[in-house]
Amino acid sequence: MNLLLRRNYRSADCTLGELTFTTPAEVFLAQTMERPWIPTPLSRGGRKGESCVPAGVYRLERHSSEAHPDTWALVNPDLDVIHYEDPMRPNVRALVLIHVANYARELRGCIAPGYGRAIDDQGVKMVTNSRRAMIDLKRLLPYSDEHTLEIL
Repeated sequence: MNLLLRRNYRSADCTLGELTFTTPAEVFLAQTMERPWIPTPLSRGGRKGESCVPAGVYRLERHSSEAHPDTWALVNPDLDVIHYEDPMRPNVRALVLIHVANYARELRGCIAPGYGRAIDDQGVKMVTNSRRAMIDLKRLLPYSDEHTLEIL
């Protein structure tokens, strides 16, 4: 399956977009929350743990951990984004996942889907219903390594 993430808002606080893909049965559409883009001369992937990843096409690889069970990791070695940490490549990004979160501050370079956008009482941008969006994403997207995510 090919997923598409169109980023449509960038600020010093966050990056927002829309994630879509189509199954034979339905169309999935979610809002996304990411950290802002923070480049670094050490890596094409942006600043580790503080930045969204650069635009490009990523392989989605199955990832499961106690904190983020049964999700996917973004992988594009040409953009310095790999699945797991590699001590031989200390400046590349690893463990860039799609997972539940509502705020950019809850992410370490990952992507959070949600079903809406809002501004909280403190004036902070957020996505809403992230847990529900992730449940639907997992329901519609077969748990395999055969998916791609194009980020524009």
